[in-house]
Amino acid sequence: MFNLFKKKENKSNDDFINQWSSYCKSLGLSESQILGLAYFNSAIPTVLAYVNQNEGILIPLSRVVKDIGKSSSLEANVLKLYREFYFNACARDKELLPFEADIIPKDFFEGNNKYLKHLESNSGMLINSRLTILLIQELGKILFEYNINLKKTFELGHFHSNFLLKPENAGLNYAKSIIMSNILPQYIASAIEILPFPNSLALKKDLWLFSKILHHVLNDSLDDNEFKEWIWYYHNSIFYEDKLGSVEIKSEWDLNDPNFESIMIRTVMDTLPNYYFINQKIGNQKRNIRISFEKWEDFFQILNLKMRDEFELESPTTTFLNQGELCNYLSFKFIAVVKTIFENKDF
Repeated sequence: MFNLFKKKENKSNDDFINQWSSYCKSLGLSESQILGLAYFNSAIPTVLAYVNQNEGILIPLSRVVKDIGKSSSLEANVLKLYREFYFNACARDKELLPFEADIIPKDFFEGNNKYLKHLESNSGMLINSRLTILLIQELGKILFEYNINLKKTFELGHFHSNFLLKPENAGLNYAKSIIMSNILPQYIASAIEILPFPNSLALKKDLWLFSKILHHVLNDSLDDNEFKEWIWYYHNSIFYEDKLGSVEIKSEWDLNDPNFESIMIRTVMDTLPNYYFINQKIGNQKRNIRISFEKWEDFFQILNLKMRDEFELESPTTTFLNQGELCNYLSFKFIAVVKTIFENKDF
């Protein structure tokens, strides 16, 4: 088994865009969505550098953009691209206003906002996922119309942002739209963070996708480093062959298996007590702090409450959009199962 919380060695940045694109494909993103994400991936640090008045934030962007600081509104419809960010951000902030200019028709930012529909039928991470996927899909459609390739898309995300951030253009209105759109599910954030962190776990080719996303969710949702690492090693014991340094998944695990979630839950139920007896360094994680359940059937009601109360997640009412979203949901479920057993089972 392996420990991915240790410091990683530096790697070469050669073929960075291809590596980034390959990871996005492993998440299940389409070519159009990958284009949209590349544009977004460059817009985010550009806006953050502007807001924080810190050009150092742009240093990682030089891996994919040659002319850092260049401003341009050419090669794709910059206003249509901005409008998608605005509509997406309005799903979270209804008071947000677009910028106004004489060249923009008065009704340009009016009409039906297709992003709002995702607020009604989803929760927590799933809201973030559905809004983000729709955003990058719509951005990708616009870029595809102009035959923009992936390398150029990274550049335009930066060039267009510099143009729109000028005070006489969108300025703070654009910045707010990007920042409100930058509320991401962990699987998308794992792709975005490859740019500033080229040694990212996401680029470890021989590691299982579920493990990559789980690692990101653990770092994002748990503060207790000791318990975080305990869960990681416990995950190793369940999913990986018991060989030193092995990244070979046990044959019974297949993300495409429709019963994966139920098998995972049952496995944790059956194996966690014995694993805990051998490995009891669980940090500040509490045990037996609530009424213990006597039947496993009672466990699922408690588990659903844990998902809702701690992660603001309900069971999805529709199929998952892609492998990344599935792994993201299962990662939260895995953590919730472990914590629920600790807190409600006497063992």
